[in-house]
Amino acid sequence: MLLDRTRVKKWQKLVFGLMVVIMVGFLVMIPLGGNLGCGASSAEDQIAADIAKYEASLKVAPDDVAALRGLGDTYVLRANQQEPRSDAQRADWNLAAEQYEKAVAVLALEKGAAAQGRQIEALKQAVDVHLMAAQVLGQDPALQDATLREYRAASGIYASITAVQPKDAASYFDWASIAINAGDSNTALLAFSKFLQLAPDSPDAPDVKKWIEDNTPKPTASPSPTKSASP
Repeated sequence: MLLDRTRVKKWQKLVFGLMVVIMVGFLVMIPLGGNLGCGASSAEDQIAADIAKYEASLKVAPDDVAALRGLGDTYVLRANQQEPRSDAQRADWNLAAEQYEKAVAVLALEKGAAAQGRQIEALKQAVDVHLMAAQVLGQDPALQDATLREYRAASGIYASITAVQPKDAASYFDWASIAINAGDSNTALLAFSKFLQLAPDSPDAPDVKKWIEDNTPKPTASPSPTKSASP
């Protein structure tokens, strides 16, 4: 079941609020629907031109990371022009995530800190797409299952992020917060435990410890054996 928003801890809300602000500030454009005149047409034409440009580049160089990420960005922009929660919008989100994941696969083959940093950036772009989709789909109670799938996809990507930077406490904190919204307490417990190992003095540590305490399965007491009656 999707986590009841009224019961989410303040620090969890801050994590998702920050992600939404970042995504909205970077990606939101004026919707194309409605009577918006030539400005809407120009925006639509520009998006179509950009998609064609990136696709042409990728036909020549399929491993061009900049083109893959640019195409992903453009699909997200187009998704934000579609009818909210429509099949077209969800298809564009999927296309965007696919491009970022292709970029990650290319960068994973490269060596060095710079390539690793770019890999993390592409992974987080894929996470942002799934979180954006979850935020929009979550506004419709009938799409609860689809919303959970988006959170689960984002949580799965954080497994890769923490594999690339296993000593980054913030990544484990974010992973746990996303896992909670995905209804995956087991993953959240593991991620929060790792967070506490890496950042035991964090201001968030008390809340994290309380969440772990409240959500750790309690051992079930074994029933006492019944003594058989003497003959």
